[in-house]
Amino acid sequence: MLVVDDNAANVEYFVGALETAGHVVEVEVDGTAGRDRALREAFDLIILDIQLPGMSGDAVCRELRAAGLTSPIVALTSAAMPDQISRGTKAGFDAYLTKPISPAALRETARRFARPSV
Repeated sequence: MLVVDDNAANVEYFVGALETAGHVVEVEVDGTAGRDRALREAFDLIILDIQLPGMSGDAVCRELRAAGLTSPIVALTSAAMPDQISRGTKAGFDAYLTKPISPAALRETARRFARPSV
């Protein structure tokens, strides 16, 4: 599973919650690096922040879908407004998580889209 988020506290929180549920988690901290890694390696789930340095989450998702990537991509956002969700749906996101995210909600999303790796 790949998590792309530039906030170190969020990354630590997400990785802890997901690894506790049995997932192997890789991390990138900017949009460009996240896009490049997702194109190089196979992930069963990508969790992608919307506001990233280098390239927005929407742009990353659009490019991944245009390249033929079919892995589920879940957006992380602090404000899931209807217009943002509409843009994200057009970009190719499979689901949205709104921050702050409970560990249970994060694990449930991972359970829906990914298999535990260990």
